[in-house]
Amino acid sequence: MKKVTTQVTKFQYFYPDTVALVGARSGERTNFMSCAWHSALSFSPPLFGVLIAKKRFTHGVISEAREFTVNFLGYEQARLSARMGRTSGRDLDKVKESHIKLLPAKVIQSPIVGEAYAAFECKLLEVRPYGDHDLFVGEVLAVWEDPGAFDADGRLNTGKIRPLLYLGCDYYVTADPDTVNHILPE
Repeated sequence: MKKVTTQVTKFQYFYPDTVALVGARSGERTNFMSCAWHSALSFSPPLFGVLIAKKRFTHGVISEAREFTVNFLGYEQARLSARMGRTSGRDLDKVKESHIKLLPAKVIQSPIVGEAYAAFECKLLEVRPYGDHDLFVGEVLAVWEDPGAFDADGRLNTGKIRPLLYLGCDYYVTADPDTVNHILPE
């Protein structure tokens, strides 16, 4: 028989999930944080949402900037993700301390993370509270991608890119390219 819990204290059952560095520039301050709670919301217009706890420094930076970038990392960037997720931008300049390579965005003012295999430039459309997090909804104005990272249909090339997946509790994993199968319904 399966165990049933009605007092939910752990909430990680949906992992693994892709990790992204989400951040923005407001004035002279640029900050990024690791984020596994994110999702596409619409094709037309292209909308993307990120959930950020109200207590996070990045929450304030994005709120002030009214824009943000979402930067997807490969597995080789797991240490960078862990550092960006466990250190507050209130305490130190994470970008400087982590030696992140920033690229100027094409449409917005907030930078792109150079180590990302794909990134979105987003204009903030709406912020909605949900429990202890706020959902930041952004319209994707530009998409960046490394050459060869995706096939002609837009699928991630797992032979070249090993996506960084968060497993919860500071553990990371990646996809095994040998398990990629095209399965059609019968």
